[in-house]
Amino acid sequence: MIIRETKDSFVLVQQHDHAAFSGEAAARFQDRFYMMERVEESPGMPAVTKEAIVLGVTEHDRGWIRPDDTPVWDDHLHAPYSFNEYPLLPKVTFYRIGIDELEEMHPYAALLSSLYYSVFEDLQTSEREDCVAFVHNEEERQQRISQKYTGVQQETLLLHRQILQTCDGLSLYVCLNAPGIPKEEEHEWFQDGVPGSEPFGGGGLVQLSWVDDKTVKADPSPFDGEFSATLREKHVPKDRIKEVGIAQAYEETEWTEREIKFV
Repeated sequence: MIIRETKDSFVLVQQHDHAAFSGEAAARFQDRFYMMERVEESPGMPAVTKEAIVLGVTEHDRGWIRPDDTPVWDDHLHAPYSFNEYPLLPKVTFYRIGIDELEEMHPYAALLSSLYYSVFEDLQTSEREDCVAFVHNEEERQQRISQKYTGVQQETLLLHRQILQTCDGLSLYVCLNAPGIPKEEEHEWFQDGVPGSEPFGGGGLVQLSWVDDKTVKADPSPFDGEFSATLREKHVPKDRIKEVGIAQAYEETEWTEREIKFV
């Protein structure tokens, strides 16, 4: 779950919804960034297409579909558990399940997701057996799938992974920052730009800023033009959480949809 706190409520976005939003952004990336002219067909494997890469972006958080059905309360922070604070070992299980399911949908899409998750700092630095095993297993998965896609150059593969990372960041920017918030008050992750967006930033990072409460400016823009995408979220009242608990309060709260325009 992605959490943004306001005075009276917690704004909750399920991670699969956030990923769907990031997939909409990926679909509007300029075609030149996909470098499809450098991809050769791999016999017997599903083709590497822009649509396959967009699928990898759209489905990269599908491991969270089940756990995000019901939010869990963090007694220490007095807030619902966000994806960042969620206990590490369950997270590793969700990551694996999601990548396994994505591999059944398209191996190359799963490869991008695996490459993205396996370098997360909390996993790379952990000495816990489950985390070490996850990184090791994903490295084996990457090798196994890469051997079947020899028609994709390493440089192109890494660029596709960075499309995923950049679109993930674009969506997180919208989820974690209140609409219209001034630049100096943004979440710390985005003060210097979108992490991983160097290939699309003209020598630097892509910079994001709210123009108004419904419009985000990307500078430079990696997109093929202006577009709008819809984000689903719940504004769960804090008073109701105190009365009935986070699970029931979340269940009672209606979904709202927010349309954001990128320019």
